[in-house]
Amino acid sequence: MTQTILFSSDLDDPVDWARAIAALRPELKIVDWRAVTAPETVEFALLWKPPPGGLGPYKNLKGIQSLGAGVNQLDLAELPAGIPLARLIDSSLTETMVDYAVASTYRHFRAFDRYERETRERAWNYATPARKADFPVGVMGTGVLGGATAACLAGLGFPVAGWSRSRRALPGVTAYAGLDELPGFLGSVKMVICVLPLTAQTAGILNARTFALLPRGSYVMNMGRGAHLVEADLVAAIEAGQIAGATLDVFSAEPLPRDHALYGRPEILVTPHVAGGIAPGTAAATVIENYDRTLAGKPLLNAVDPARGY
Repeated sequence: MTQTILFSSDLDDPVDWARAIAALRPELKIVDWRAVTAPETVEFALLWKPPPGGLGPYKNLKGIQSLGAGVNQLDLAELPAGIPLARLIDSSLTETMVDYAVASTYRHFRAFDRYERETRERAWNYATPARKADFPVGVMGTGVLGGATAACLAGLGFPVAGWSRSRRALPGVTAYAGLDELPGFLGSVKMVICVLPLTAQTAGILNARTFALLPRGSYVMNMGRGAHLVEADLVAAIEAGQIAGATLDVFSAEPLPRDHALYGRPEILVTPHVAGGIAPGTAAATVIENYDRTLAGKPLLNAVDPARGY
């Protein structure tokens, strides 16, 4: 008997997901929202955003699987009330995001960003290589993705601190929690990496005050959400010398407009939202597990708490 999963995304290929799901569960069919003829038969949705017109026609919907590690692309108030929603956390996403964070850390730690600029200027300026002990890294957000990032950097020999809403113990990572401990966290690191979920409390958290609490000449890396960063404050902090450089993968507007001020600073590296990616081939098993849990009335993996927004 064929079973149907509603698919809705303008960023992901339904064919790739259909193949990955079929390889594990042939009777489970991915159907793009445009091809749904009997919405009342759909019990589970896999989506980046709801189809035009919303999910109202899907009267028997029982579970929703986001195609992202977060759900801030969704207006939770517009989703059907009481329907469980899950984030998609997968090994392919974790691996690619950790790789991005490590590469960015080493780029600033070993001053490759400065040498890139000096190469274009045909300048030869020797500097003694830095020591990891003198380059502590702070990770904002120590959930699945941030925790893996912090653990990897600690394993590579960097002093690592982690800050989150509630305290989380990670081997080799100094833990900070809550707004009261944020100044101490920021004052203890040379580079801050943002992997926070986007909530009303974390929006704009990378701002002028945050930058002022970092040691002068620190670095900023954002692979959380664009709304975490007050972009004008970062440009001002770089112009003032408070922040030495930044690596940014997410932005308030995407694609980033060609005339945006972030493009005008050689100290800022802009990447087009490529820090992490979810591969259908590895993530299909999680989607199927949550499909089965939905039909069995069990809690979803990586379920979203609507009150917290993640």
